[in-house]
Amino acid sequence: MKMSKKKRAKIIRRVATGAVAASAVGVAVAGVAVAAQRTEQVVPKLPAPGATIEVDLASKGLELIFVGQKVKTGPLKGKATFEVEPNKGDPSSVQTRITEFYLTSPAKQGGITIAIEPANRNNKERSVLRHNRSESTKFQHTLKVPLNITVRYPEVLGLPADTEEPLTLKAQDAAVLVAKLNGFPARGARYKLKDTTELSLPGQQGSDVATIVKFPIRLEGL
Repeated sequence: MKMSKKKRAKIIRRVATGAVAASAVGVAVAGVAVAAQRTEQVVPKLPAPGATIEVDLASKGLELIFVGQKVKTGPLKGKATFEVEPNKGDPSSVQTRITEFYLTSPAKQGGITIAIEPANRNNKERSVLRHNRSESTKFQHTLKVPLNITVRYPEVLGLPADTEEPLTLKAQDAAVLVAKLNGFPARGARYKLKDTTELSLPGQQGSDVATIVKFPIRLEGL
């Protein structure tokens, strides 16, 4: 069966139009690839060993289970200081030794102070900053924080208001806080508690009286 000249011309025009469209798509894809390469983020550099970094901290507050009751403290503010040290055997990371760490709340919110005992250089609890993965544009920062918590006005935890002595609680094991950062330090970076952390009274290790369920922290400034 012979095809008419009119029908043959119509098919040729359709094929040609498809070829042009495919070519345009190819050019567009190539253009997107080039643009992506141009806007590709630079892999951030780890801070140099020997650096000292001070940051302001803020927290929405602790969420605790205390004597079977869930308790939320008010907002907390404070500071932290890190000393950057090499992490032997792992060039993709550095250690960030915590020399200062504290958060406090006003008296009306319990007068809570969260601080640490500065770790000596032989302490096995290491905070590490590393590239999240090879050629990643983000860091992962793992803080291991041996917390001491003092509650000046324990009624915030549901204890009688006439309780005279501040309540002191100590983490049985260092709390682990983790964040993913675009650099270090990074304003606005958010740290989350990796696992619940048990608290006991000083000198009574093994006798849990509270559990930290949540402990969000944000880097406020440098």
